[in-house]
Amino acid sequence: MKKLYILVLFTFIACKGFAQTSSCAQTLRLAQSIYDQGRLHELEDIINKQLDKGDCVKADQVSLQKLLTLAYIYLEEPEKADASMLKLLETDHYFATNPAVDPAEFVALYNTFRTKPIYRIGAKLGVNASRANVANSVTSVELAPDSEYKYSFAILFGGAVDVPLNDKMTLHGELLYWQKKFEIDQKVDRGVSSDGTPLANSLLGFETQNWLSLPISFEYKFLDKAYNPYVAGGVAVDYLLSSKLRSQRLRDGVTSVQEATYDVKSQRNPINISALLAAGVKLKIGGGFFVAEVRYLHGLTNVNSSETVYDNQDLVWNQGLPDSIFKISSLAITGSYVINVFKPKKKQLK
Repeated sequence: MKKLYILVLFTFIACKGFAQTSSCAQTLRLAQSIYDQGRLHELEDIINKQLDKGDCVKADQVSLQKLLTLAYIYLEEPEKADASMLKLLETDHYFATNPAVDPAEFVALYNTFRTKPIYRIGAKLGVNASRANVANSVTSVELAPDSEYKYSFAILFGGAVDVPLNDKMTLHGELLYWQKKFEIDQKVDRGVSSDGTPLANSLLGFETQNWLSLPISFEYKFLDKAYNPYVAGGVAVDYLLSSKLRSQRLRDGVTSVQEATYDVKSQRNPINISALLAAGVKLKIGGGFFVAEVRYLHGLTNVNSSETVYDNQDLVWNQGLPDSIFKISSLAITGSYVINVFKPKKKQLK
């Protein structure tokens, strides 16, 4: 019996939905017939009563609103025509005219409205490889020539906003959690042993920095293709949230490993500024775009200063790692999805 009740309920809902759709479709056919016969003054009451019910699917609602707009145009009621066109655009943000089919008066009215998105908003996720670029090397020991800073991988994520300026240019902004990691491979020459074997100390350091990043850029679409290729340039301003350095010190002839972790945030400047270059594509999906991008950030300011290079005495003398002055650069690959946000309105006459 319970199954029978459920079946009856679903049947009732389906029949009700079909009846509503059928009613709207019938009204649309009637309105089209009345329009074709030129009885335009009858359309307002018929169409508005149907639309007030709120049971039309979008396609039927748009068709009814279009007929009503045309009726107002030919009845020379411009204010009502404007209001009806606005409702049509609010119903279907992607509605577009067809000049080959639509009356010229309708196309002209459509062109007096803002129909493009005013901005796009979405989320971004990606990975990056970062590296310290030493501007002034500081040492407390004699380093071997093959000591170096290496790239390491980390994540980034956050929000993104596009503000289209025209068909080619877009102002783009983001607020990101950006993690930057890099590796320090430092070798200390200790001479040779009594039997002539070269001796060395090795230190592997892994610094992890967490930043709140605000990149601002201008994007330029250089080809009118479906995938919307673009290049971009701008600047990123970062605020440091935390920075930790994990070090492993190895000594030739000794099996033990000296390992320690240091909080080095106090030795880092809280603000970092980088130049930004990027290239990407935007693929239209649903009500927005999937964006794939490759981005390079080149550090313009030093991440630390000469005043703090010897602040961490344990790191300087026990690990042999004072703080060289460096900038940081990153190469990132990201994916994001942004949705279009519309606010159609009548354009101001100039």
